[in-house]
Amino acid sequence: MRYQYLLVDNDNTLMDFNAAEAKALVDVLTAHGLPTDEATIHAYHEINDALWKALERGETTQPKLKVERFRQLLNLLGREDIDPAAMGAEYAAGLGNHADLLPGAAEFIQALHGKMKIALVSNGVSAIQRSRLAKCPLTPLFDAIVISEEVGAAKPDPKLLYVAMEQLGCMDKSQAVMMGDSLSADIPAAVNAGVDSIYFSLKGKPGDTATYTVFTHEEALKLLTEE
Repeated sequence: MRYQYLLVDNDNTLMDFNAAEAKALVDVLTAHGLPTDEATIHAYHEINDALWKALERGETTQPKLKVERFRQLLNLLGREDIDPAAMGAEYAAGLGNHADLLPGAAEFIQALHGKMKIALVSNGVSAIQRSRLAKCPLTPLFDAIVISEEVGAAKPDPKLLYVAMEQLGCMDKSQAVMMGDSLSADIPAAVNAGVDSIYFSLKGKPGDTATYTVFTHEEALKLLTEE
């Protein structure tokens, strides 16, 4: 096999984060009597995406992000009577209840289990990720689980990858590869750590900064198991 160690992102690489997020967001908005129309959902995503980009740049922290995204949304909606911290906690709890896998993800990890060491490397919030992983049938197949909030750094910081490789016993970076769906977090983290990368493109576009681009888990499996 081309590599001996796989470092793999979770959200939108293995788990269907978009589906989980949509369900949890509608639930928490409804619980507080807030609108769930397209404009409100779009506003939340714009706020949330901007804050995650700020996190990747080291301009905020995950504890702040969890509250700030709802503080900004509530401010936009003119609802200062609702506690954004409480709302954020309710959303996180709801999100942790959903562990839907992307089509092909289970078969992908199951096929690689026992053939190479696998570490899950996630920028996600610890409580949410741990809750979802507790419900995921793939969790026992991971040799290591590295979550940014627990490490104190977030991709593209290479620290997560260094920690994952250490836990897997990887002494040669040329034998490791990082796979993920983010060109602003996963792939730069691989570049910063000096390891090869596989861009898992959900939108059908190539990632010029990645070593490889795949569009399905089947393609990724073929790439990783080639002699």
